[in-house]
Amino acid sequence: MKETTKIFIGTIIGGFVLAVAIYTGYQTSLRGNSRLTFPGGNTYLGPTPRPTNQKQVFSASKDTPWISYSGNIYPYSFSYPETLKLTSFTNDPSDSVAIDWGGISPEQNILLNLEFIKNHDPEKVGKPLEYAQGWWQYFSGLKGVRSVTNFANSQGLKGYKAIYINQAGESPNVNIFFEVPDDPSILLHLANGVLDQEIFERIIDSLKFGQ
Repeated sequence: MKETTKIFIGTIIGGFVLAVAIYTGYQTSLRGNSRLTFPGGNTYLGPTPRPTNQKQVFSASKDTPWISYSGNIYPYSFSYPETLKLTSFTNDPSDSVAIDWGGISPEQNILLNLEFIKNHDPEKVGKPLEYAQGWWQYFSGLKGVRSVTNFANSQGLKGYKAIYINQAGESPNVNIFFEVPDDPSILLHLANGVLDQEIFERIIDSLKFGQ
């Protein structure tokens, strides 16, 4: 076999191996970190586990006015303190809203997003409790679930409060999943890492969909 032929074949094989490695790494990053990139250049991590060393939490005085936030794509809305800065993302199909506070990048501080169940496990469509129980499996920073409990907010939304276990064996965050009326394929997901618990619970209780 001529030397040039060997080089040509070696180049093709090398390129194929590299392409496979890149694709495998990409798929792993999607599963491990839920990193999504949307048209327009926005990249964010989604509802990833919050920092365990977070010492400060956002709070607001009792006389702080509360205002309403509404989704850009989906008809959800909730109330929040006007002193809390929220931000959304361009071309974001999950219609997420993030907290811009405490020196944490909004991309890593998602307050609410839409969970498309079929993207993770089509067999869990219509089975929100099972989805919430297994949600931790989609994130490399989590290793198990401590508890999932049913509840309903004052707006009539049926929800699930989930406590997960991180790789350090801790459960620093609270995750909430709400069923979306008349659409079993999606859930409203909220996570708290930097909000005073009373504020977070009030936001949860104020959440509406399609009203």
